[in-house]
Amino acid sequence: MRAVDRVLAVLLAVAGLLLGVLVVVEVVAAAVGRGPVALPYGAVAAWLRETPWSAGAAVAVAVGLLVLGLLLLVAELTPRRRTDLVLTGTDPAVTTTLSTRSLGHVLEAAATATPGVERATARARARRARLSVRVALRDADEVARVGREAQAHATAALEELRLRRTPRLRVRTRQEAR
Repeated sequence: MRAVDRVLAVLLAVAGLLLGVLVVVEVVAAAVGRGPVALPYGAVAAWLRETPWSAGAAVAVAVGLLVLGLLLLVAELTPRRRTDLVLTGTDPAVTTTLSTRSLGHVLEAAATATPGVERATARARARRARLSVRVALRDADEVARVGREAQAHATAALEELRLRRTPRLRVRTRQEAR
């Protein structure tokens, strides 16, 4: 699920839960002969009976609900970002995938295996992968050399995976402040 889906699901679930509790409280209160406890449903029902569909308030509520429904529909129908990359295999009946998060971990591990690399962080998508390498050396030539080696290790790791479509790798080397 996407983050938007999760937030909307939680908000709608909480609203439904609160409405359900209120309805139960009102039903129990009506069963024991008490008036409305939390919701003045008598006044609301009278207002609804007296208000025509063409009234400004009714039209505003209808338009608001229509816009909310369309926003929810658009949010659900927009294509999600691909998070799985397909690997080439020997058996055409089997499809093997690798998540973009796992690809990022593979690139980080390949870069940190390079001598001189302090840290590496990677973010991968279906078409592009970004690798940021931190080097704890002071000499600019050494930093560039270690960066090239880290890029070579990461490129080799990408090739070893044998992805159907290999993302373009961009490596950024930074000097770690000590």
